[in-house]
Amino acid sequence: MGTLFAAMTSAGNALDVFQQGLATTQNNIGNASTAGYASQTLNLTAQPFDTADGLTGGVAAGGLIDSRDQYAEESVQQQTQTLGFYTAQAQSTATLQNFFDVTGTSGVSSALQNLFQSFSSWSVNPNDATARQTVLNAASTVAGSFNSLASSLTQQASTMDTQVASTVSQINTLEGQIQQYNQGVLENPTPDPGAQAQLHSALDSLSQLVNFSTVQQSDGTVSVVLGDGTPLVLGSQTFALSSNASVSTTPPPVNAGSPPTGHILDSQGNDITSEITGGQLGGELDVRNRVLGSVLGDSQQQGSLNQLAQSLADTVNQILESGTVSSDVGAANGTALFTYTSGTPTNVAASLAVNPAITTADLAPVDSSGNANGNAQQLAALSSATSGAGTINGQSLIEYFGSIASVIGQENSDATDNETTQQQVVAQATSLRDQVQGVSLNAQAADVMQFQQSYQAIAQVLNTLNTISQSLISMMEGE
Repeated sequence: MGTLFAAMTSAGNALDVFQQGLATTQNNIGNASTAGYASQTLNLTAQPFDTADGLTGGVAAGGLIDSRDQYAEESVQQQTQTLGFYTAQAQSTATLQNFFDVTGTSGVSSALQNLFQSFSSWSVNPNDATARQTVLNAASTVAGSFNSLASSLTQQASTMDTQVASTVSQINTLEGQIQQYNQGVLENPTPDPGAQAQLHSALDSLSQLVNFSTVQQSDGTVSVVLGDGTPLVLGSQTFALSSNASVSTTPPPVNAGSPPTGHILDSQGNDITSEITGGQLGGELDVRNRVLGSVLGDSQQQGSLNQLAQSLADTVNQILESGTVSSDVGAANGTALFTYTSGTPTNVAASLAVNPAITTADLAPVDSSGNANGNAQQLAALSSATSGAGTINGQSLIEYFGSIASVIGQENSDATDNETTQQQVVAQATSLRDQVQGVSLNAQAADVMQFQQSYQAIAQVLNTLNTISQSLISMMEGE
């Protein structure tokens, strides 16, 4: 009877084990679409069988086996960090591109063409009052176009600073979620598939925002650090980031009054901007500081738009001031057409204006050699100059503005192409991860059938053992 009762106990344990297996499978099916969830398998352990020692065999539950693959997880996170970078680049440069009319029908390009056309008309009738007024009007339109573009780009810089701050806030929120997981592990080290799913969902979201790496600690917690080791989460501690827009001081500024650039600070206030090389934050900072800085200028560079505005103003002013207002003996020297804030190289485009003291009578069409329309012809020729005054890097002023727009367009094209390619890479990495640790509904359905059949078989064994035991008891009572 002892052996019989032991067999019944073993069968009863098996029922419980198969019930756990069914519950595990049902949990997998229920979480098949849960972000960050990895398929779980019940570890079935065979029990020793030796009737002489009363060991009746059977099966026991040895805990859950997690299918999560750390390499696959890190691969998806790293590729997602790169995708986040390119996506932010593509979106930000697309916005910048909208400020430049490459067709030449509006904005700075159109205003420059009209100015040079007004110079050409003036050269035909250097003493005509209407032609002179057209020059002043065209110059005013040019200045306004530069002012407007500089203002729009400056406003976009401010908008991007807000975007950077929002991204930093999202990063800090995700830090808190990871910290909560670590705190739960420290309080209860028993593996929790649900909590692990929340952790890896948070890490996936974080990888879209910034570049980082993780380290699994011996106590079960996860440490998260930026590229060069700045901590974001260590155990139950979080280290919040912050952002600001300020003039860079390293290296020392060479441009007085230069526009600010975006910066990321660690929890101690140290500048860690150089560590941010991936994710949405990295892409936003790249466009904010590198691309936009190359146009508007920063502490180290004047900016292409300011360089263009200054070249235009200086060249036109120099030509006009070198001549006289008429061919008469003792005629007055010419007056500068443009003004801008001197001593602030990065503010030329924003401050460009028509000289408030100039009138139509102050325009000087006569060159230094006494040619009646020499200056006017020189000014008209600036539209197609390829060398000397009025050119930048071997380009005319109009061509140079076109190159500024072209650079922005190329940045957007490259970022968009990279984004498309990287989307495929992320999809492939995600697919490989899902093959390793994702929930296969077909496999789970097969497991359900297996556990159900095993459960039914053990139930039948129990029924048979119960019948045998009842028969034995009846026989013993009959004696």
